[in-house]
Amino acid sequence: MLGISFFAVTTIPLMVIDFRERRLPNKITIPGFLISLLGLVLTFDWSRVLTALAISAILFAVGTLFSLRGWIGMGDVKLVAGLSLLLAWFDPSLVWKATLWSFGIASLVILVGFLFKKMTTRSTIALGPYLLIGFWAVVSQPAWSSIAR
Repeated sequence: MLGISFFAVTTIPLMVIDFRERRLPNKITIPGFLISLLGLVLTFDWSRVLTALAISAILFAVGTLFSLRGWIGMGDVKLVAGLSLLLAWFDPSLVWKATLWSFGIASLVILVGFLFKKMTTRSTIALGPYLLIGFWAVVSQPAWSSIAR
């Protein structure tokens, strides 16, 4: 799968950049979406492609509204569009599972930051790394399930 291969190569650079600079560069997030879309189109499974596109578009729209409120950055929104496109093609429920992983882990990090007085209610976090962790947690789950048998 083209999109998964792209994100396999770019996950670490995206995480490092977001942790250091609090941004996700367009030169990685936009090609991530486009390469993912190309990979899906090449399957010729149009109902799944359209379902994935619809879910990705909805999340992009909601994310844009969140970004306008200052709750997340547009880099996060573009990353979500690419990641959700891939997940929704496999199974739309994977999008919600990845979201739970992402925000669950980010919430734990914030909680620990509060407990150790490293964060306040004004603190921000780099969301991209947690989005990627959630994505990989869901994508790798079938492999871990077969290993555990």
